[in-house]
Amino acid sequence: MENGDLDGAEKILNSVRFPRLLIKPIRSVFYTLKGNIAMSKQDFDSAEKLMKKGMDLGSGSSLMQGTEGASLLQMGMLALQKNNFKQAESYIRQAINKGLPDKENQAAAYLQMCSIMANKREFRAAKDFFRKTKALKPTTPQIVDQIKQMEKYINRMPG
Repeated sequence: MENGDLDGAEKILNSVRFPRLLIKPIRSVFYTLKGNIAMSKQDFDSAEKLMKKGMDLGSGSSLMQGTEGASLLQMGMLALQKNNFKQAESYIRQAINKGLPDKENQAAAYLQMCSIMANKREFRAAKDFFRKTKALKPTTPQIVDQIKQMEKYINRMPG
């Protein structure tokens, strides 16, 4: 999966016949990975179920503590795909509070919160999240592009 071979990763994950026999932290990662693959295939309902299953198993596990924030961020992104802004905001706020693994994930979370706040017409909060995003100086091309697009909109916001 790290090499971008999702089909190969899916083939390996599908070869696991009895996931209940995996120890709890590994089973949690198993379901999270299956959720990531479902998300890449635009199967958002399955992805959400699998991600929730992985998060439920992983809570409290030392192996999962570093990835809990990232999983919550992904759940927020899923909710945004479904246009459920209230749920997305809840998940992304939880992700920020739990901690995200790196500045790129933090920037993505802040940028999504900026977008949500702009949609809610809470311009001061949107600008605050935008400042936090820019302060992280993300380098991921997609995030940099989204920042450029959002900057045009932010400058016209009142407040």
